[in-house]
Amino acid sequence: MHLSLLTIPPFFLPCIASTANHYLTLTAVTSDSSSHAVLECWRFLTPFSTYPTTGISLPLANTTNVTYVVLPPKSAEGLHKPPHPMFFVLLSGIAHVTFPFNDQELWIHGGTEGGLIVANDVEGIGHFTEYPGEEESVALQLPFRDGIVPVHEVMGRGACLKNIQGDESERPGSAGEKQQALGTVGRG
Repeated sequence: MHLSLLTIPPFFLPCIASTANHYLTLTAVTSDSSSHAVLECWRFLTPFSTYPTTGISLPLANTTNVTYVVLPPKSAEGLHKPPHPMFFVLLSGIAHVTFPFNDQELWIHGGTEGGLIVANDVEGIGHFTEYPGEEESVALQLPFRDGIVPVHEVMGRGACLKNIQGDESERPGSAGEKQQALGTVGRG
């Protein structure tokens, strides 16, 4: 299976008048130089373009073996890592990610905002994920073809934070804060 296009709904587009120099920023769970899982804010280097009908779009990545996952309410995966670098899309429910070697944590809310992250901590022992909601959580796992992560730059350590003004790049949070995953569009 091949994922070629992501259409960003209007709630991700605060104050955007044109597509010039707009980029996607996403929170990534990745491995640091000690192979410990950490949060980073990534900015993908391919700019958005005008979508043929309305809005903007972005060719994200070549993917393979897309998997639909249903996670029971009040469940936990325990300590784990992804088998391959991938996009993780929480379609519904809630996920809470914590780490064995630091006090970072990440809350992922499915659906309207923030359900898309990068899972790239394939080295080391990984991270913990709980699904504390009262309902099932539903997710898509989209491994990158041949393990090739899309071209990006690291904006900083911590989850990406939403820019309320919409006129500056997304800024990462500090290492010890509770963070909510946000997929946002920022200007270059």
